[in-house]
Amino acid sequence: MRKFLAFDIGGTHIKHGIVNEEGIILSRGLADTEAHLGGPAIIEKVIELGKLLLESHTVDGVAISTAGVVDSKSGKILAASDTIPNYAGVEIKKLMSRALELPVSVRNDVDCAGLGELWLGEHQSENFIVLTLGTGIGGAIVINGKMYSGHTFSAGEWGFMQIEGEPFEKNASVTGLIRFAQEYKENRNWTGKEIFELYDRGDIEIKKAVAQFYRYLAIGISNLIYIFNPQKVIIGGGITTRGERFLLEVKDEIKKHLKPSFYENTEIVLARLSNQAGLIGAVYHFLHDGTEVF
Repeated sequence: MRKFLAFDIGGTHIKHGIVNEEGIILSRGLADTEAHLGGPAIIEKVIELGKLLLESHTVDGVAISTAGVVDSKSGKILAASDTIPNYAGVEIKKLMSRALELPVSVRNDVDCAGLGELWLGEHQSENFIVLTLGTGIGGAIVINGKMYSGHTFSAGEWGFMQIEGEPFEKNASVTGLIRFAQEYKENRNWTGKEIFELYDRGDIEIKKAVAQFYRYLAIGISNLIYIFNPQKVIIGGGITTRGERFLLEVKDEIKKHLKPSFYENTEIVLARLSNQAGLIGAVYHFLHDGTEVF
Protein backbone atom coordinates (compact mmCIF):
# COMPACT_ATOMS: atom_id res chain seq x y z
CA MET A 1 0.00 0.00 0.00
CA ARG A 2 1.33 3.43 -0.93
CA LYS A 3 2.36 5.85 1.79
CA PHE A 4 2.87 9.61 1.70
CA LEU A 5 4.68 12.23 3.69
CA ALA A 6 2.10 14.90 4.56
CA PHE A 7 2.55 18.43 5.92
CA ASP A 8 0.01 20.99 7.10
CA ILE A 9 1.69 24.40 7.33
CA GLY A 10 -0.07 26.94 9.54
CA GLY A 11 0.92 30.24 11.06
CA THR A 12 1.69 28.66 14.44
CA HIS A 13 2.44 24.99 13.85
CA ILE A 14 3.57 22.61 11.12
CA LYS A 15 1.76 19.29 11.44
CA HIS A 16 3.42 16.36 9.73
CA GLY A 17 2.69 12.70 9.36
CA ILE A 18 2.89 9.53 7.33
CA VAL A 19 -0.49 8.85 5.69
CA ASN A 20 -1.42 5.85 3.57
CA GLU A 21 -3.57 5.84 0.43
CA GLU A 22 -6.67 5.02 2.50
CA GLY A 23 -6.26 8.21 4.51
CA ILE A 24 -5.06 6.48 7.66
CA ILE A 25 -2.46 8.47 9.60
CA LEU A 26 0.30 6.03 10.54
CA SER A 27 2.43 8.50 12.49
CA ARG A 28 2.25 12.19 13.27
CA GLY A 29 4.26 15.03 14.75
CA LEU A 30 4.22 18.77 15.38
CA ALA A 31 6.78 21.53 15.00
CA ASP A 32 6.69 25.28 15.56
CA THR A 33 6.30 27.21 12.33
CA GLU A 34 8.45 30.14 13.50
CA ALA A 35 6.48 32.23 11.03
CA HIS A 36 8.41 35.40 11.89
CA LEU A 37 11.39 33.95 10.00
CA GLY A 38 9.39 34.22 6.76
CA GLY A 39 8.16 31.93 4.02
CA PRO A 40 11.48 30.77 2.52
CA ALA A 41 12.82 29.82 5.97
CA ILE A 42 9.64 27.86 6.73
CA ILE A 43 10.01 25.78 3.57
CA GLU A 44 13.65 25.12 4.43
CA LYS A 45 12.44 23.85 7.80
CA VAL A 46 9.83 21.63 6.12
CA ILE A 47 12.52 20.23 3.80
CA GLU A 48 14.74 19.39 6.79
CA LEU A 49 11.81 17.72 8.55
CA GLY A 50 11.13 15.78 5.37
CA LYS A 51 14.71 14.57 5.08
CA LEU A 52 14.65 13.45 8.70
CA LEU A 53 11.41 11.53 8.26
CA LEU A 54 12.65 9.91 5.07
CA GLU A 55 15.51 8.34 7.03
CA SER A 56 12.99 6.02 8.69
CA HIS A 57 10.11 5.93 6.19
CA THR A 58 9.77 5.02 2.51
CA VAL A 59 7.08 7.06 0.80
CA ASP A 60 5.66 7.55 -2.68
CA GLY A 61 5.25 11.32 -2.56
CA VAL A 62 4.83 14.46 -0.49
CA ALA A 63 1.41 16.05 0.08
CA ILE A 64 1.29 19.60 1.44
CA SER A 65 -1.54 21.67 2.90
CA THR A 66 -0.64 25.29 3.60
CA ALA A 67 -2.00 28.66 4.61
CA GLY A 68 -2.19 31.24 1.83
CA VAL A 69 -3.61 31.47 -1.67
CA VAL A 70 -2.06 28.57 -3.58
CA ASP A 71 -1.83 27.80 -7.29
CA SER A 72 -2.58 24.11 -6.85
CA LYS A 73 -1.14 23.30 -10.28
CA SER A 74 2.27 24.94 -9.93
CA GLY A 75 2.42 24.70 -6.14
CA LYS A 76 3.29 28.40 -5.82
CA ILE A 77 2.04 30.75 -3.09
CA LEU A 78 0.17 33.56 -4.85
CA ALA A 79 -0.73 35.59 -1.76
CA ALA A 80 -0.49 35.30 2.00
CA SER A 81 -1.42 37.23 5.12
CA ASP A 82 1.09 39.06 7.30
CA THR A 83 1.11 36.03 9.60
CA ILE A 84 3.78 34.51 7.35
CA PRO A 85 6.00 37.30 5.95
CA ASN A 86 7.51 36.92 2.47
CA TYR A 87 5.45 33.84 1.69
CA ALA A 88 3.93 35.12 -1.56
CA GLY A 89 5.98 33.95 -4.52
CA VAL A 90 7.52 30.94 -2.78
CA GLU A 91 7.47 27.97 -5.17
CA ILE A 92 6.89 25.20 -2.65
CA LYS A 93 6.38 22.40 -5.12
CA LYS A 94 9.56 23.10 -7.06
CA LEU A 95 11.69 23.55 -3.92
CA MET A 96 10.36 20.47 -2.15
CA SER A 97 10.47 18.12 -5.13
CA ARG A 98 14.05 19.08 -5.98
CA ALA A 99 15.22 18.75 -2.38
CA LEU A 100 13.49 15.45 -1.61
CA GLU A 101 13.49 13.98 -5.13
CA LEU A 102 9.86 12.99 -4.82
CA PRO A 103 6.61 14.07 -6.50
CA VAL A 104 4.95 16.86 -4.52
CA SER A 105 1.43 18.35 -4.44
CA VAL A 106 0.42 21.59 -2.70
CA ARG A 107 -3.01 23.02 -1.89
CA ASN A 108 -4.59 25.65 0.36
CA ASP A 109 -5.22 24.40 3.91
CA VAL A 110 -8.97 25.02 4.05
CA ASP A 111 -9.39 23.37 0.64
CA CYS A 112 -7.50 20.39 2.06
CA ALA A 113 -9.76 20.34 5.11
CA GLY A 114 -12.75 20.25 2.74
CA LEU A 115 -11.20 17.45 0.69
CA GLY A 116 -10.54 15.48 3.86
CA GLU A 117 -14.20 15.78 4.84
CA LEU A 118 -15.26 14.83 1.31
CA TRP A 119 -13.09 11.72 1.47
CA LEU A 120 -13.51 10.43 5.01
CA GLY A 121 -15.97 12.70 6.79
CA GLU A 122 -19.07 11.03 8.16
CA HIS A 123 -21.20 13.70 6.48
CA GLN A 124 -21.15 12.08 3.05
CA SER A 125 -22.18 14.69 0.51
CA GLU A 126 -20.99 15.97 -2.85
CA ASN A 127 -22.33 19.50 -2.38
CA PHE A 128 -21.18 21.35 0.71
CA ILE A 129 -19.30 24.35 2.01
CA VAL A 130 -16.77 24.45 4.83
CA LEU A 131 -16.07 27.21 7.34
CA THR A 132 -13.03 27.06 9.61
CA LEU A 133 -13.22 29.38 12.60
CA GLY A 134 -9.94 30.51 14.10
CA THR A 135 -8.15 33.85 14.34
CA GLY A 136 -9.85 34.46 10.98
CA ILE A 137 -12.40 32.58 8.89
CA GLY A 138 -11.50 30.29 6.00
CA GLY A 139 -13.79 28.61 3.51
CA ALA A 140 -13.99 25.86 0.92
CA ILE A 141 -16.60 24.92 -1.68
CA VAL A 142 -17.34 21.42 -2.99
CA ILE A 143 -19.74 21.17 -5.94
CA ASN A 144 -20.69 17.78 -7.40
CA GLY A 145 -17.81 16.15 -5.57
CA LYS A 146 -15.18 18.60 -6.88
CA MET A 147 -13.41 21.38 -5.03
CA TYR A 148 -14.18 24.76 -6.60
CA SER A 149 -11.10 26.99 -6.38
CA GLY A 150 -12.18 29.98 -8.47
CA HIS A 151 -10.51 31.85 -11.32
CA THR A 152 -7.38 32.73 -9.31
CA PHE A 153 -7.52 29.96 -6.68
CA SER A 154 -9.20 32.34 -4.20
CA ALA A 155 -12.76 31.00 -3.89
CA GLY A 156 -13.99 30.62 -0.32
CA GLU A 157 -12.21 33.68 1.07
CA TRP A 158 -15.41 34.72 2.81
CA GLY A 159 -13.61 36.00 5.86
CA PHE A 160 -13.43 39.22 3.81
CA MET A 161 -17.18 39.21 3.06
CA GLN A 162 -18.88 42.34 4.37
CA ILE A 163 -21.40 41.94 7.19
CA GLU A 164 -22.93 45.24 8.27
CA GLY A 165 -20.02 47.12 6.75
CA GLU A 166 -17.23 45.10 8.37
CA PRO A 167 -15.32 41.96 7.34
CA PHE A 168 -17.12 38.77 8.38
CA GLU A 169 -14.05 37.46 10.20
CA LYS A 170 -13.62 40.63 12.26
CA ASN A 171 -16.69 39.74 14.33
CA ALA A 172 -17.45 36.06 13.68
CA SER A 173 -13.99 34.58 14.34
CA VAL A 174 -12.41 33.65 17.67
CA THR A 175 -10.62 37.00 17.43
CA GLY A 176 -14.01 38.72 17.25
CA LEU A 177 -15.38 36.72 20.18
CA ILE A 178 -12.39 37.73 22.32
CA ARG A 179 -12.79 41.39 21.36
CA PHE A 180 -16.46 41.34 22.36
CA ALA A 181 -15.52 39.75 25.69
CA GLN A 182 -12.95 42.49 26.30
CA GLU A 183 -15.59 45.14 25.62
CA TYR A 184 -18.01 43.73 28.19
CA LYS A 185 -15.55 42.40 30.74
CA GLU A 186 -12.15 43.48 32.07
CA ASN A 187 -9.57 43.83 29.35
CA ARG A 188 -7.48 40.66 29.57
CA ASN A 189 -6.03 37.98 27.30
CA TRP A 190 -9.12 35.82 27.01
CA THR A 191 -9.22 32.46 25.26
CA GLY A 192 -12.32 31.06 23.58
CA LYS A 193 -12.36 28.24 26.16
CA GLU A 194 -12.37 30.67 29.09
CA ILE A 195 -15.14 32.74 27.51
CA PHE A 196 -17.42 29.75 27.05
CA GLU A 197 -16.71 28.50 30.57
CA LEU A 198 -18.02 31.80 31.93
CA TYR A 199 -20.88 31.71 29.43
CA ASP A 200 -21.95 28.30 30.71
CA ARG A 201 -21.87 29.64 34.27
CA GLY A 202 -24.34 32.34 33.26
CA ASP A 203 -22.05 35.39 33.38
CA ILE A 204 -24.28 38.24 32.18
CA GLU A 205 -21.58 40.31 30.42
CA ILE A 206 -20.06 37.30 28.71
CA LYS A 207 -23.50 36.15 27.55
CA LYS A 208 -23.84 39.50 25.76
CA ALA A 209 -20.44 39.04 24.11
CA VAL A 210 -21.23 35.50 22.95
CA ALA A 211 -24.63 36.62 21.65
CA GLN A 212 -22.92 39.23 19.44
CA PHE A 213 -20.46 36.65 18.14
CA TYR A 214 -23.22 34.15 17.31
CA ARG A 215 -25.29 36.84 15.60
CA TYR A 216 -22.52 37.79 13.17
CA LEU A 217 -21.64 34.14 12.56
CA ALA A 218 -25.27 33.25 11.84
CA ILE A 219 -25.78 36.16 9.44
CA GLY A 220 -22.67 35.15 7.47
CA ILE A 221 -23.62 31.48 7.31
CA SER A 222 -27.18 32.38 6.29
CA ASN A 223 -25.88 34.51 3.43
CA LEU A 224 -23.66 31.64 2.24
CA ILE A 225 -26.61 29.25 2.32
CA TYR A 226 -28.65 31.65 0.20
CA ILE A 227 -25.79 31.90 -2.31
CA PHE A 228 -24.75 28.23 -2.60
CA ASN A 229 -27.86 26.30 -1.53
CA PRO A 230 -25.54 23.53 -0.21
CA GLN A 231 -26.70 20.18 1.07
CA LYS A 232 -24.44 20.68 4.08
CA VAL A 233 -22.53 23.39 5.91
CA ILE A 234 -19.53 21.91 7.73
CA ILE A 235 -18.03 24.02 10.53
CA GLY A 236 -14.49 23.36 11.76
CA GLY A 237 -11.83 25.01 13.86
CA GLY A 238 -10.72 24.79 17.48
CA ILE A 239 -13.83 26.49 18.81
CA THR A 240 -15.93 23.53 17.69
CA THR A 241 -14.44 21.38 20.47
CA ARG A 242 -17.42 22.74 22.39
CA GLY A 243 -19.25 20.08 20.41
CA GLU A 244 -22.99 19.67 20.21
CA ARG A 245 -23.69 22.64 22.48
CA PHE A 246 -21.85 24.89 20.03
CA LEU A 247 -23.68 23.40 17.08
CA LEU A 248 -27.13 23.79 18.67
CA GLU A 249 -26.41 27.39 19.68
CA VAL A 250 -25.25 28.28 16.16
CA LYS A 251 -28.26 26.59 14.57
CA ASP A 252 -30.68 28.37 16.91
CA GLU A 253 -29.25 31.71 15.82
CA ILE A 254 -29.15 30.81 12.11
CA LYS A 255 -32.83 29.90 12.31
CA LYS A 256 -33.57 33.55 13.13
CA HIS A 257 -31.95 34.77 9.90
CA LEU A 258 -32.82 32.08 7.36
CA LYS A 259 -36.10 31.41 5.64
CA PRO A 260 -37.65 28.12 6.86
CA SER A 261 -37.41 26.37 3.47
CA PHE A 262 -33.63 27.01 3.37
CA TYR A 263 -33.09 26.08 7.02
CA GLU A 264 -35.03 22.84 6.76
CA ASN A 265 -33.16 21.72 3.63
CA THR A 266 -29.63 22.47 4.82
CA GLU A 267 -27.73 20.27 7.25
CA ILE A 268 -25.40 22.22 9.52
CA VAL A 269 -22.78 19.92 11.06
CA LEU A 270 -19.38 19.93 12.74
CA ALA A 271 -16.25 18.76 10.93
CA ARG A 272 -15.42 15.15 11.72
CA LEU A 273 -11.69 15.07 11.10
CA SER A 274 -10.79 18.01 13.35
CA ASN A 275 -7.10 19.02 13.29
CA GLN A 276 -6.06 16.13 11.03
CA ALA A 277 -8.27 17.12 8.08
CA GLY A 278 -5.46 19.09 6.42
CA LEU A 279 -3.05 16.15 6.37
CA ILE A 280 -5.70 13.77 5.06
CA GLY A 281 -7.04 16.22 2.48
CA ALA A 282 -3.54 16.96 1.22
CA VAL A 283 -3.09 13.25 0.44
CA TYR A 284 -6.50 13.15 -1.26
CA HIS A 285 -5.39 16.05 -3.45
CA PHE A 286 -2.13 14.26 -4.30
CA LEU A 287 -4.00 11.10 -5.28
CA HIS A 288 -6.56 12.89 -7.47
CA ASP A 289 -4.91 16.04 -8.79
CA GLY A 290 -1.26 16.04 -7.77
CA THR A 291 1.30 15.74 -10.52
CA GLU A 292 4.08 13.22 -10.36
CA VAL A 293 6.57 15.40 -12.20
CA PHE A 294 9.50 16.82 -10.26
